[in-house]
Amino acid sequence: MYADILILGQLLSGPKHGYEIKKNVQEALGDSFEINNNLLYPALRRFLEMGAISKKIEKTEGKPDRHIYLLTNTGEEIFNELIRDFPRKTAANSLDFMVRVALFDRLDPNVQLEILHKRLAVLEEEMGRYRKFDEIHSENRFAAEVIHFSRTQTEHEWTWVKKLMLIAQSAASASDHEDTSF
Repeated sequence: MYADILILGQLLSGPKHGYEIKKNVQEALGDSFEINNNLLYPALRRFLEMGAISKKIEKTEGKPDRHIYLLTNTGEEIFNELIRDFPRKTAANSLDFMVRVALFDRLDPNVQLEILHKRLAVLEEEMGRYRKFDEIHSENRFAAEVIHFSRTQTEHEWTWVKKLMLIAQSAASASDHEDTSF
């Protein structure tokens, strides 16, 4: 799911060829978000069939023709639907969450807050499971180390999400104030 968002998100800023999409994603977000050819080109074909993107062919001398992909209005609508669609199962996936946060500048602050609230609920559930594990399995030293490490990561992310919520709330308040100042 996040790969589709990344691919369409790249095309929001203008036409690109496939390799450029791959390279830009990796440069911006790192190896965790790598989009390989087996993922990219089938997605581009699917988006073409859906009318989400169009393609023009750029002739190059001595090299294969280059396919340049352009986002359509339909593609922009699909991108907006994909990024806003954030059910509980998706909220539990770190990569899906991080991709959305990386694209928060394209979302209304209230949508940002919805996404952050859903992720926060997932993190709070995880912290509850870690506490229960401590009570039940504390005799297994290495399992306890893994749980401690995971709990620390989750707590750190929880703090970060709360910070992002304050930023989004501030932006939402400013936006609401602008709407009422007419």
